[in-house]
Amino acid sequence: MPVRRHPVANSLAATPLDRLPVDESLVDRLKATYSRVRVHDQEFARSFYAKLFAAAPQLRAMFRSDPSSQALKLTAALDSVVQNLERPRENAAMLAGLGCRHAQYGARPEHYELVVALLVESMQEILHTSSDDPSIVEWRMALRLIADQMIAASGSAPVARSARDR
Repeated sequence: MPVRRHPVANSLAATPLDRLPVDESLVDRLKATYSRVRVHDQEFARSFYAKLFAAAPQLRAMFRSDPSSQALKLTAALDSVVQNLERPRENAAMLAGLGCRHAQYGARPEHYELVVALLVESMQEILHTSSDDPSIVEWRMALRLIADQMIAASGSAPVARSARDR
């Protein structure tokens, strides 16, 4: 089987990775899973933010928008990522900008691990799946790659992940 590139694994710098074709079957699976989540976007966002503020109430001050506006921002960011899965360079540029903005809001590298975990938990709830469901495993990896690119753009080093999250 030929080696393929993960659709979110990219940077703005030219690397040998650029020569590998994007894994189109993974793109299709990520899009299919997201479309099932997207149908319940408000419930997904409510679940995520409830979990986030319960786990880290100190982060609430970083969110100045009302909850419905914040839910729209979350959905719009995920929509953009999914729409650009076949275009890793465009995704990398968008994620770099998002990472810089989040750093200005006060996001630190250690926040991203929690956010990824809670986004995955919220997806599991919406989809009624387990943590080892292949679609959840794929999205966990995609969200980690997204987080790593956002952290890199903010100028911070990625946080080491716990053994549970690998």
